Amino acid sequence: MLQWSEEFATGSALVDTQHRMLIEKINHLEQVLNGPPPTKAACDELLEFLGLYVATHFKFEEQCMERAHCPVHEKNKQAHAAFLEMFAKFKLRYKAEGPKLELLRSLQNAAATWIKDHILAVDIKLRTCLKG
Repeated sequence: MLQWSEEFATGSALVDTQHRMLIEKINHLEQVLNGPPPTKAACDELLEFLGLYVATHFKFEEQCMERAHCPVHEKNKQAHAAFLEMFAKFKLRYKAEGPKLELLRSLQNAAATWIKDHILAVDIKLRTCLKG
């Protein structure tokens, strides 16, 4: 399970709130996978929410970085595009294979690792830009 800590803080209360929500949903997916076999409906709902929320969050965060003239703005956009591409490929496999635990676990692991690494390597750069 991912745990929010102040090392993830970007200096934007709204970005941080959105990051907390993403972490919560990724953790929820982990909980679902560690319980009784999930239903397709439950997986569909969680994946739909995750896809929409990620796209909304990425757009907001990119606008925030652009307004703050953050030097990692383009790197952030590229990282977001790569994640969205990975998620789109996952959804194609999910549509073909259904809610297989192995497939869902690979998404959960990839998303948990990605968000932690991305926040710590890129998003926290926003903190300095907002102070300036």
